[in-house]
Amino acid sequence: MQKLMMLGIVLVAVLTLVAMQNVRADVEVPKSNFYAAFYDGHYGAISDGYWGRHAEFFWFKDGTGTWRRDDGGHFKHQSGDGYNLFHGSGAPRAH
Repeated sequence: MQKLMMLGIVLVAVLTLVAMQNVRADVEVPKSNFYAAFYDGHYGAISDGYWGRHAEFFWFKDGTGTWRRDDGGHFKHQSGDGYNLFHGSGAPRAH
């Protein structure tokens, strides 16, 4: 069981790194794109995410599979130093 859990954590980390990519500092994600954001890596590996109502807060699924709201400004609509582009799956949400 512990090996399976560790494999899952490694898989989430790899998928997160694949989903993130470096982009120019002047690139912006339109607020109509609910599944893309620039992320600074503060929460570690994440596996999914989307902008909530009014694109005010970014909701993300952390390494344990728990949905959390970013209250710390670690997801943005516009790129910047230390931020990488992240794309959520767009899959239906259970919460």
